[in-house]
Amino acid sequence: MSFVAHAQAHGLIINHAIPDGRWHRVPTVDKPRKRNGAYIFDGNSGVVKNWATMESFARYGEKVSQFIKYFDDTEERIKHARAAKQADEIIRRSVYMEHDYLKRKGFATMKSLVNDEELIVPMRDFKTYQPTSVQRIKADGSKKFLPGGRTKNAVFVLGNRHAAVSWLCEGYATGLSIQAALRSMYSDAAVIVCFSAYNLAHVGKQVKKGFVFADHDEAGIRAAEELPFPWVKSDAPGEDANDLHLRSGLRAVRSVLQSAILGKRGGE
Repeated sequence: MSFVAHAQAHGLIINHAIPDGRWHRVPTVDKPRKRNGAYIFDGNSGVVKNWATMESFARYGEKVSQFIKYFDDTEERIKHARAAKQADEIIRRSVYMEHDYLKRKGFATMKSLVNDEELIVPMRDFKTYQPTSVQRIKADGSKKFLPGGRTKNAVFVLGNRHAAVSWLCEGYATGLSIQAALRSMYSDAAVIVCFSAYNLAHVGKQVKKGFVFADHDEAGIRAAEELPFPWVKSDAPGEDANDLHLRSGLRAVRSVLQSAILGKRGGE
């Protein structure tokens, strides 16, 4: 595997690598408009890191440890701390109320956190459950994270986060549909919203017993296949659990969940 392919495999958007032995910041697949990726390459060896999805550096070649110590992440840590404080303030200022986005997603009477007409989805560290950022969703469905907020290992849990069984998914509305279907099955399993396919794979490796409802796209399926759990998807490409809910009703979502409970991977 070439160094470029190595970088691409970890989510970095890169067509060629500059072999000058210096750090370079590049966009990533999960955040193409930002420069959340970093790499250093000397022509033979190097390392890469996607700050949104990776806890450590991915090494390429030999004698790369010296590269890692040259990377100063002080600026990243300051940004993360600032965003976490801002997230906590936004959550505290938010109030529970209905929102047009939820109505469009099939939850007309549901109340959720809203601030300045934006639906607020808290993003919390999977281990400590302390705020790291928030996802802000407008009525038209456009979504934004806080600048500098840490998305790696960040989740929002629907239901009891200490439940023995968890369902992992990417989006908030997807999680709401899964939770509604589980309730209709009298299941108290938690639903873990991971916000991206890459983070789903990362969080899933820390879950003891779980299932995955994958978005029916390349990234979603690939993330599900990285985990040892039964996983399912909608039968229609491009759909998630909420899309299936809106198209075919909650019974269709429940049927897909049941196929995973029976131990099937991919819903087949």
